[in-house]
Amino acid sequence: MSNSNVPKRSYGVDLASYQSTSVSYTGAKFAIVKLTQGTDYLNPKAAAQIKSAKANSLLVAGYFYANHGNSVSRARSEAKYAVAKAKALGIPEGSYLADDFEQGNGNSVNGGAIANTDALLAAMQEIKSAGYQPLVYSGAFVLRNHMSIARIVKSFGTSLWVASYKVSGRQDYADFNYFPSMDGVAIWQFADNYRGCDVDGNINLVDLKISSDNHQAKSVKKSAESLSQHPVVRWDIGAVAVVSNSKGAYVYTDSKLTKRESDKLKPQGSLWQVFEIKDGAICVGKNQWFDGRAVYVKANPIAYNSEKHGVAKIILDHTHALDAPKADADKVYPLKINSKVEIQGRVGRFLRIKEKHNGKTVYVTGNRAYIVL
Repeated sequence: MSNSNVPKRSYGVDLASYQSTSVSYTGAKFAIVKLTQGTDYLNPKAAAQIKSAKANSLLVAGYFYANHGNSVSRARSEAKYAVAKAKALGIPEGSYLADDFEQGNGNSVNGGAIANTDALLAAMQEIKSAGYQPLVYSGAFVLRNHMSIARIVKSFGTSLWVASYKVSGRQDYADFNYFPSMDGVAIWQFADNYRGCDVDGNINLVDLKISSDNHQAKSVKKSAESLSQHPVVRWDIGAVAVVSNSKGAYVYTDSKLTKRESDKLKPQGSLWQVFEIKDGAICVGKNQWFDGRAVYVKANPIAYNSEKHGVAKIILDHTHALDAPKADADKVYPLKINSKVEIQGRVGRFLRIKEKHNGKTVYVTGNRAYIVL
């Protein structure tokens, strides 16, 4: 059975068609398997590599080699193709799926940092909406010079998989004196020949966890079919748009704001889940957009970064602090409805809160509280 939780500073490998179908490497705790390239290539060894990685109790993730350059439409198509193959091949939903963005083999990184990042964010959103955790892979130079790290981290938190080698050739361990320090790094690929096995070596800088909250992506997809009003800001909603115009705001059918959905204004102060921002317009549902001048957007960093702090308000009666981040945890003490608690991080849908009981950290279920933005 594959692992679903790998602690930080663990070693892992990534594989393509030129590696063995037997995925058993000394010290490796996770494996990232190449699935696709463009929209017409499938790694012929992927199914066997995934099966072997699971049999060896590795956390299994996937990646696709980008051919999309700075094209948003191609990025979406390639991400959708990769997602479909990930599901068919048995990459668990809630695991990680990376966009491998490099120069060569049908891809160009020279389309401008802004446009490149637009494309990458579009691919990452497709991955997230399908129930996987998105990553971007590239070398340190490309990350720094051909894309906006800040925009990616702002949108998806710690989501970079960076390649940077102290030497070319065998390395058995990661030397953090050489680590290419930058924000948002989840995984560092430190070697192109891990332990002499002719496979890339990686080390994770954050805990890798297969999220059990796949309902998140499904609920987002479902809510995208209609307007997405969310007066309660759940932990898994990345951003909300708040109507700021005193007269209210109209909803339009496209990002160019050429046609109103109806003549009914949405009231000032109402909150709407943000699915996309394009050309200054805010997407709040399928073919439903606000004029960005009529709303302001508030980001919820807790949705993207499990280590962020914040404040939550208890919204349901009979809510308790729990002694562990799991559904069958013991109740430690009750929390009053409408009371506020300081969040010091998140484990899946469980919010880690400041209060401690006999020196032990306590948690509250995310669906019994909302985030005060």
